[in-house]
Amino acid sequence: MTDKALTGKKILIMVSNGVDESVMSAVQREMLKIGATLKTCGTEPGLVNSWNNNAWGLYFPVDQQISVTLGADFDCLVVPSGTRGIQKLATNPHAERIIASFITAGKPMAFMGNAVELLAKTKLAEGWTVSGPESVMDAMTAAGAKWDEEFICVHNGLMTGDCTDLGAFIAAMVEHLAGPAELKQAA
Repeated sequence: MTDKALTGKKILIMVSNGVDESVMSAVQREMLKIGATLKTCGTEPGLVNSWNNNAWGLYFPVDQQISVTLGADFDCLVVPSGTRGIQKLATNPHAERIIASFITAGKPMAFMGNAVELLAKTKLAEGWTVSGPESVMDAMTAAGAKWDEEFICVHNGLMTGDCTDLGAFIAAMVEHLAGPAELKQAA
């Protein structure tokens, strides 16, 4: 994988107040380093406030509000972890609309850590094989998903997993979002 694996790819990062600060920082840093074009959509205009361990953390800029964001404008979707942020996204009908558009189009998605729970909360978990923190396993299986014990699971364009090793997860996510080598060579 080259340093510019995602050059030209438009990546949508969907967040809300309470996004995990360390995960959001790492995603932005690594994606920009390898040439991705990032846009952040959020439930709040202008800025979202991250959560850092047990207190509010840094603010991250939001490029556009979730209400005007179209999945068709992007190549890939990333949803960083953060319990508070996932709870807010789960109550926003635009989050479900955006996720459904990526599913329908068969575009690559990555739900980091507990972000996989967003699929259950938006009633989009049925039929997916997923992994993540053990704390969300019951909610996912109750919503119709099949649970995979692996650190990372990829099923039909959806990558999920426990982000305890954030560096390894992001490296695998870059490979996943870049797509199969034969497609990259043909482009």
